[in-house]
Amino acid sequence: MPKRKKQRKQPSSAPTPNKLVQKAVTNARSNDRPSDTNAANADTLDVGSPQMAAQSPTVPLPSLSRILSVVMLILGILAVGALFYKVMAGFFVPLFLAALLVVLFRPVYLNILKRCKQRRQMAAMATTLLIMTVVLLPVFLLISVAASQFTAMVSHVDFNDLSAALDRGREQVGISLPYAEQFRRLDSLSDSLDEPERSGINGTPIISSEAKAAQEMVLENITEALTLVKYLQSKVDGPATADEAARVAEERLLEFRNAVLTHNADSTNSNTDELIGKLSAEERFHRQSVIASAAIRSWMRILLGGTFRSQVRLLANPSTESFKDLLNRGREVLQPRFVSLTSATGGFLLQSIIGMLILIIAIYFFLLDGAGMIRTLMRLSPLDDNYETRLLLEFDRTSRAVVLASVCSALAQGVLAALAFWACGFDSVIFLFLITSLMALVPFLGAASVWLPCVVYLGAVEQRWYVALALLLYGAGIVSSIDNVIKMYVLHGRSTMHPLFALLSVLGGVKVFGPIGILVGPMVVVFMQTLLEILNHELAERDASTIMTASDKLETSPVASGSTRAENVNTRTS
Repeated sequence: MPKRKKQRKQPSSAPTPNKLVQKAVTNARSNDRPSDTNAANADTLDVGSPQMAAQSPTVPLPSLSRILSVVMLILGILAVGALFYKVMAGFFVPLFLAALLVVLFRPVYLNILKRCKQRRQMAAMATTLLIMTVVLLPVFLLISVAASQFTAMVSHVDFNDLSAALDRGREQVGISLPYAEQFRRLDSLSDSLDEPERSGINGTPIISSEAKAAQEMVLENITEALTLVKYLQSKVDGPATADEAARVAEERLLEFRNAVLTHNADSTNSNTDELIGKLSAEERFHRQSVIASAAIRSWMRILLGGTFRSQVRLLANPSTESFKDLLNRGREVLQPRFVSLTSATGGFLLQSIIGMLILIIAIYFFLLDGAGMIRTLMRLSPLDDNYETRLLLEFDRTSRAVVLASVCSALAQGVLAALAFWACGFDSVIFLFLITSLMALVPFLGAASVWLPCVVYLGAVEQRWYVALALLLYGAGIVSSIDNVIKMYVLHGRSTMHPLFALLSVLGGVKVFGPIGILVGPMVVVFMQTLLEILNHELAERDASTIMTASDKLETSPVASGSTRAENVNTRTS
């Protein structure tokens, strides 16, 4: 027991916990003071002391001559690059098509290379011949046959047959107009009555021979209008209210004729000083002309089925001269867009042959030395290798996803539609197949822009309604639906382009690059999207590195280190 009491007295002489903490902190500070001093000195030297400046190696600034040399080098590269673009711009289409075909046939080339025991020249030549046989030769034959069928179709078009077909179509729709020439003539007469200044009267005294001739012309127009109203009312069936409207129109025309004669008498017998009388006669003349014209138009609207339908029937039944003028204007607009057969055929054929040769040669060398070309471009490019690899992968993915899926779908729709056109009795089947395949590449339009007008032609013109209905069901259920099936199996979710951007890229590509823009446009949009994603990734990495640098500086600062050591001491004490 005394030992236990002695052991209990020993803790009473020990220092308190507060004293222990203070002693530990004092010892830690005394032990860490040299390192803190060195850190402070290091910080002071980093800030810009002469000692640190003497110790750290200085980076010399480039000389003015070297700066000028680099600037001139950049300007030279830009100038030569502009010239290089002008030189190579004419070969963009064959080079682009060659790159697409090489990407699509790359697995075939690798298989042939394996069978040829790694002889690259033989494999490249065999793959090029295969591409020419499978792709280029059929395309050339299709274009030739389609052009010949289109030429034959245009040459056999007769204007009379076209007019008869239009008449049958208007009759089926319900907008045919019997006695169309008489109605058009009466409509023009009502316009001339509504604007009497065209007749040369305009309220002036009818004294000279020219004014008398104008008055006689107005009277002849009134007489002709009366005759046409009576004739058309007796020949054309209409509602019961049309009889009363015709009678009112005849009365208004007679009143207008009396006004013309009264205007002549007032103008020749009145004194020149009687200004009020002249104004009154002119006002009566204009009022009667407007009333007569309005009465004619009211009767025509009632007879032809209302305001809207009467205008539609008049517009849908133009005169022969107007229809010919419309065709001539359309030909004048479209003719500059096509190749002239007399002046530019030779140049066009020569350019096509040169482009085909460049395409074949480019396919061969892309297959043979494509990997080396890519490595050279990656070495010369200032972009990071990861970014270049990503762009190449996007080109490969887009080529297979967009081009392969779109082309396969377009060809399938063209073949199915061509079978339907042949069954319906159309002559230019190859031409319709080519047009259907091309339109199938355009989003939102597709093959329906070809087979739907054929449905209208079969029903409205040839009056084969059952055949037209069958073609409508076949086109909507099979031709236009096969697009979704093929793209679903080919793409496998690899295409991330929005349908709106797909449509705009195709339309914009066709406007800028021509027909090849159907394939180029979507790729330009995909590359732009990829570049923006790369830029976003670069900015995100820069922000992350900035945050990490700031956190490292915060951890290595004296205040932060002191607080950290104090926290460690408190932790050890506790």
